[in-house]
Amino acid sequence: MSIFVRIRDILSANINALLDNAEDPEKMANEYLRQLHNQEYEVKTNVAAAMADLARLNRMEAQYLAEVESWDRKAEAALRAGDESLAKAALARKVQAQKLYEQYRDQSDAQEQQVEQLEQALVQLQTRVAEVQAKRDLIIAKKNRAQTQEAIQRTVRQATRISAMDKLDQLESRVDDRLDQAEAMAKLEGDTLENKFRNLERDTAVDAEFEELKRRLGQG
Repeated sequence: MSIFVRIRDILSANINALLDNAEDPEKMANEYLRQLHNQEYEVKTNVAAAMADLARLNRMEAQYLAEVESWDRKAEAALRAGDESLAKAALARKVQAQKLYEQYRDQSDAQEQQVEQLEQALVQLQTRVAEVQAKRDLIIAKKNRAQTQEAIQRTVRQATRISAMDKLDQLESRVDDRLDQAEAMAKLEGDTLENKFRNLERDTAVDAEFEELKRRLGQG
C-alpha cells in the first residue's frame, strides 16, 4: 500500500464521529494522534528522501545541459576550423548529452511533483494533528469541568442535608439535654430521706436560735 493511500485512509476518518461514538473519547483521540504522528514521521522521511533525489536529478540535468552546450560550442569551433569530421563527432556527443539531459529533466519534473504531493500530504497531516489535539484538549477540559461540577453538587447536597447551623443546633440540643439531666439528678438527690432529715435538723436549730434571740431582747 502506497504512502498516499495510507494518508488518504487516515485522513478520511470522521474524527467527530469517532470521538462521539467512543466509550473513552480521550483514549480514542490519543490513539488517533499516535497514528497521525507515526504517519507524519514517515511522510517527513519520504519528503526528505524525495527532496534529496530531486537535488541529485537537478544536478544531473544541469550537468548534461552544460555538456550539450559545451559539445555544441566544440562542434561550431571544429566546423570553423574546417574539420567537418571533428564537428560531426562533437555533434554526436551533443545528441547523446541532449538525450540524457531530456531524460533527467523529465525525471526531475516528475520528482518535483512527487515532492509537492508529499509536502501537501504533510501539511494535511499536520493540520489534522492540530485539529485532533484541539478536540482532545476540549474533551479533557469538559471532563475536568464535569468532575468539578459533580464535586460541587456533592458538596451542595451534603451542605443541604447538614448545614453548619444544623450542626450547632444539634450540639445545643445535646447540651440542653445534659443540663436537664443534671438538674433532674440534683432535684432527685435533694428529695432523698437523708436530705429531708438534714433539712429538718437545720430548721430546728434555726428556730431554737431564733427563740433565744427573742428572749434576750425581751420579746419572748
